[in-house]
Amino acid sequence: MYHKGAIEKSPLQAYASALVFSPARSLIRGLFKEEGPKCITIKPAIRDKWSACLQTLEGHNNSVRSVAFSHDSARLASASLDKTVKIWDTSCGECLQTLEGHSGWVFSVAFSHDSARIASASDDKTVKIWDASSGECLQTLEGHSRWVRLVAFSHDSARLASASLDKTVKIWDTSCGECLQTLGIGKVLFSISFDTTGSCLHTEIGTISVDASSALTPSVTDPQNPRYQGGVLSSDGAWITYNSENLVWLPSEYRSSCSAVSGKTIGVGVGSGKVWICNFKVDDS
Repeated sequence: MYHKGAIEKSPLQAYASALVFSPARSLIRGLFKEEGPKCITIKPAIRDKWSACLQTLEGHNNSVRSVAFSHDSARLASASLDKTVKIWDTSCGECLQTLEGHSGWVFSVAFSHDSARIASASDDKTVKIWDASSGECLQTLEGHSRWVRLVAFSHDSARLASASLDKTVKIWDTSCGECLQTLGIGKVLFSISFDTTGSCLHTEIGTISVDASSALTPSVTDPQNPRYQGGVLSSDGAWITYNSENLVWLPSEYRSSCSAVSGKTIGVGVGSGKVWICNFKVDDS
């Protein structure tokens, strides 16, 4: 029978463990490398540096396609091909909620700016809005004809934008779930976000004007042609446009496989592996 004291680590044992199991290039190994226990001749293989990883969050059983922090950074939402969204406590890594209800893969997730709600986009052609505290599904937004890839809340949390493989962007009223606008973009988008005023959407092809009010008559007509602000790549990639007017025609070898737009600067990646940047000056008067 062992006495309790026989299995407790002494300070010297803890000190020896710290030297043996610390990364090879850590500060403690560098300062005290001559003080390591001489009785251990074969030491375990140890990584060079401490890992920068704070948490590893495990629980999804398929690929994770999107993550988003709450705006107070206290929670993290993850969207997965296992058809769920999980909400995690960022301080300890605990899974707080598993949001189930989508019948297909979940591609995108976003917190509202007040951190009270979460939106998710799925290949089941729907967007869902969830209560971030209780996990209750508050709205199921239907109207896209193909997979929904992206979601983004406006800064006042009153509207939600969704982008789909049907090449449209829809603007929704988050309080009632009505579709306020449908914009025919003409291509699949890979990034969307509202500006702080709520009057436009930033995308990788440029800035799109949207109605800033949530008190609109719901859209029941065909998709509207979007109104662009500033420099934009046309949906077919053949033109650089400015305020929706064609400005520069692009030869086929300069047409984009990916792009980014910031003000009057456009960056374009092309199939050959080259990247080119266009910075143009236009008189707005």
